[in-house]
Amino acid sequence: MKTALAHLPVYLLLCFAGCASETPAPRFAGTIVSHIDSYGSGTGTSSQLSSTGEMRTGFDYTDDSKRDWKADIKWSFVRREGGADVYRVEWKFIEENDSSVPNSAELSFDGVSPAKLPVTDQLIISIEPDASSDEV
Repeated sequence: MKTALAHLPVYLLLCFAGCASETPAPRFAGTIVSHIDSYGSGTGTSSQLSSTGEMRTGFDYTDDSKRDWKADIKWSFVRREGGADVYRVEWKFIEENDSSVPNSAELSFDGVSPAKLPVTDQLIISIEPDASSDEV
């Protein structure tokens, strides 16, 4: 019993250290959306926002004046900052000739307004707040 009591401060310290180092979870629900050619175009892909995720998007224009492309998109929750959840968004933009341009950025989402990330003239990534309509 004496040994157990002697170790109690160490156990409490470990418990508090473990609790303090936990990464908080995202606060806001939403949808991550890829928009083709312009924001709100109605074309692209979407996925329910979660702490981590990935999706693929792209477009085959069937028009020789425009280059077909694909993009791999990954996201992960990083932290809470003020009134927003911050996500690291990574993408690899792959043109029809298989050249790719990887990049990343942080995107802050407040759960109310869309957070928009212009990637190229052909791709915009956004996090949209949950809405009652099916419009994206």
